[in-house]
Amino acid sequence: MNEIQEKLAFHTVEGGKTSPEITVYALSTCAFCKKGMEYLKQKGYAFRYTNVDEADVEVKREVKRQLADRFEVVAVFPILVVNNEKAFPGFTELIWSRAIGAA
Repeated sequence: MNEIQEKLAFHTVEGGKTSPEITVYALSTCAFCKKGMEYLKQKGYAFRYTNVDEADVEVKREVKRQLADRFEVVAVFPILVVNNEKAFPGFTELIWSRAIGAA
């Protein structure tokens, strides 16, 4: 997964809460992706994100495959990855709250 991540452009959002480590795989045109990241900002979490749709077609395909294989999830965006251990596809506020310890 690290090799393919090097081919993606990650952006960092500053926040007062730096634990857990949060990564969001998103699509630039996805309303749920924007809503999920706005939720993290409102809660004060630092996180990094990438817009997968801005990557080369082969990289995009490989990212989706690796996320599905590693975390055993269907690649539905956004995908919240917590501490590089668990992934949560799609944005549901309650699920994300529990995943990051905000509930």
